[in-house]
Amino acid sequence: MISITIGSLPPAEYSPNSRAHWAKKRKARILAYDEVIVLVNEQGWHGPAIDPAYVTVSWGVNDKRRRDTDNFVARTKPYMDGLVHAGVLVDDSRRNVIYQFQWHEAKQKETIITVRPCPIE
Repeated sequence: MISITIGSLPPAEYSPNSRAHWAKKRKARILAYDEVIVLVNEQGWHGPAIDPAYVTVSWGVNDKRRRDTDNFVARTKPYMDGLVHAGVLVDDSRRNVIYQFQWHEAKQKETIITVRPCPIE
């Protein structure tokens, strides 16, 4: 099992509602992707990749604003791609991963991603 805490919400440029220029979107993707890889490496992850896996993504917010969960799922894509590149997941397809998305109250905005083995049925 591995759990990482990212000190922000996923990049807004990846929202389906975003009108960001492709270059700005690319920069946001690279930053989010690299941040996940760094956090995984800081924990000393050396694999093997978890397959199949349960991935829980919890977004922490410090206000009472209404947020649309499906937009945040799309915004989380660079994080999932980073987990694949870091060797935590074989890939992030439906055949290899079961996802759970949720919200929690936090003192500051954050994203917590937990990956754990899924028993084979």
